[in-house]
Amino acid sequence: NSLKGSVAGMGEDMHDALTLLSHGRFQTEAFTRATFPLEDIQRAFETLAERPQDLKTQIILN
Repeated sequence: NSLKGSVAGMGEDMHDALTLLSHGRFQTEAFTRATFPLEDIQRAFETLAERPQDLKTQIILN
């Protein structure tokens, strides 16, 4: 298992994307369906194959 992060976007593109997000100009639910609290990270890895429709899995740090 590994933990990786990524960020894409630069300069004005990032500003424009954040502006669109903050004004609700596009829906993100399809990208953020799979969320797990940090204590369930092992379950998140174990269930990846069962969730092929999930484009991204988020681990919530509290």
